[in-house]
Amino acid sequence: MNLVRSAYLSAWSCSRKHRMRGVLLALSVLSANLYSVAQSVAHNQDQPSLQQFFDRAQSLQASGEREQAIIAYRLFLSNALERMAGNRQRIGDHALAAQQLAAASSLRPDDLSLLRLWATAERDADHLEIAKELADKWITAQSRNADAYALRGSILAKLGQTDDEIRDLERAVELDPTLDNGFALAKAYLHKKDEPSAARLFAEMLASTGDTAAIHMDIGRTYGVAGYPDQAIEEFKKALAKDGTLPGLHYSLGASYLLSMGEIDFPQASAEFHRELDLHPDDFLSHAQLGYIALNRHEYATAEQELSRAAELNPHDPDTFVSLGQLYVDTSRPADAETALRKAIALTTDPSRNHYQVQRAHYLLGRILMQTGRTEQAKAEMQISTDLLKLSTLENQGRPAAEIADRARVLHLQQPDASPFDAPNMEPVAAFEKQLAPVIAESYNNLGVLAAQGDNFTAAMDYFTHAAQWRPDLDGLDYNLGRAAYSAKAYARAVQPLGNYLLKHPGDLWFRVALGVSLYSTGDAAGAVATLRPMEPSLPSLPAIEYLYAAAEVETGAAMDGIARLTRLEAAQPKKTELHRMLGKAYLRVGDMVHAEAELRSALRLDPGDTESRHWLSDLLLKQGKQPAAAATSE
Repeated sequence: MNLVRSAYLSAWSCSRKHRMRGVLLALSVLSANLYSVAQSVAHNQDQPSLQQFFDRAQSLQASGEREQAIIAYRLFLSNALERMAGNRQRIGDHALAAQQLAAASSLRPDDLSLLRLWATAERDADHLEIAKELADKWITAQSRNADAYALRGSILAKLGQTDDEIRDLERAVELDPTLDNGFALAKAYLHKKDEPSAARLFAEMLASTGDTAAIHMDIGRTYGVAGYPDQAIEEFKKALAKDGTLPGLHYSLGASYLLSMGEIDFPQASAEFHRELDLHPDDFLSHAQLGYIALNRHEYATAEQELSRAAELNPHDPDTFVSLGQLYVDTSRPADAETALRKAIALTTDPSRNHYQVQRAHYLLGRILMQTGRTEQAKAEMQISTDLLKLSTLENQGRPAAEIADRARVLHLQQPDASPFDAPNMEPVAAFEKQLAPVIAESYNNLGVLAAQGDNFTAAMDYFTHAAQWRPDLDGLDYNLGRAAYSAKAYARAVQPLGNYLLKHPGDLWFRVALGVSLYSTGDAAGAVATLRPMEPSLPSLPAIEYLYAAAEVETGAAMDGIARLTRLEAAQPKKTELHRMLGKAYLRVGDMVHAEAELRSALRLDPGDTESRHWLSDLLLKQGKQPAAAATSE
């Protein structure tokens, strides 16, 4: 007896929700009401409120408890980001959810529940390599967690790594034989064309959980989505024998008839769809399929009636509008057809939906555009249709989802310009984020201040950067970010906020010096000269800055001015190696080899280990036809 079978013959977890419906064919004080939108959007109402997290952080900061305040702000931010991500996941914005969860996880790096959510969002956003890396990390931390193996198995399925997927799902079943894990494994077996293993698995599940209509329906759906319609039909019939009123059951049987025999089984399929509607009159799927059948039979009045009802019941389903577009084309109504087809395209956020059915919409739209003289637009639609057909062919060949996604990127198939999310669902999510954004920015800013107080300027810089992402116009942000980045010697990141602040406060000498140093350190000598020039009269009192200014002058062509300035500095500090080295380089720039050699040798006398001066001296000697070995001595 193998491990999987052994697990199934033990007690089953029956927490699975059976009624899945799917198409087989297819830092200011917060106001008291700040989170009113969140109450209608965010779940997890049994958790502490975001208001409580934020108030606690502010209180700790005000009382000078820096370390505890940092912890409290991180908890507020990570919880806020987690709840935002949950909202985004629910409306299908997986990419942004993944970004938000990545930020949340960086604030709670040891929280495996966040890691799981992050990996799931990356998977759903088709960032599969990132998702797998995160799932690997979860399994490393919890090697006996069934959910971790199930998640990685689902990622491997998208990557087309079926054998590895099956191994992970078998491990998940061994650790926790739930129905969810069992059906995921059965689906993997069927995709590998290992029907006997799937059948044995289903038999074990039935033996353990009981012979119910719900189980037979789920088994039938698993067969159906894996491309085994005849086996699905048998399971749906078994389910009907036990409970003919189960929602979606007659529809699923009808859809399986269509998958099995197509037009030959139109009568049987239609009968099942009508039986579904007798029980559930507003089942949009059954209306849509009846419209599809009538359309194929050229019964246009019936087709329009059924498809229009389906569109009324679910105005966000693109497949219905593809069928309506075809109907209008067939009945010589090009304007109506164009409207329906454009709506189908706009609603299709995932071109692979229902086996790339949107390809038909692009093709039909191209024909209409060509007939109405819009040739260039027509060519564009036909090209998209051709590209989608290529992807559909790859899918039919059983190519991995990741390979097809890569091919889609090569073909530059983009999402429609319209928002892929329904306005009624999107609006409260966006409102929640808009109301939270200032508080999130303030919290990141406060974390940056607290980190800087502990001399952790790198962390402070990162916190201030996050604050800018949420509210670029936050008061004092350029000041904070510029100082933190400069103090962390991250000069490239310091330039912009230092420059922004200096534009508004041109008399701030600290920021002028910091910007000049940052510009020079990032290779912008001209920018450094321009920034520091207003300070030129006071530079003698700032020898380190005058040295940098002189070096920048040399590099920007004002070499003689730089040499004069460096000579004065050298006279005041004759034992500074870097002054002699810079003077030597300056003299090289103007072709004064005698003075260049003297200065470089002076630098080496002060510091025999000065490799830069030795390099420049060796190069000079070679150009003079001398042996570079002479640079080994200071004379």
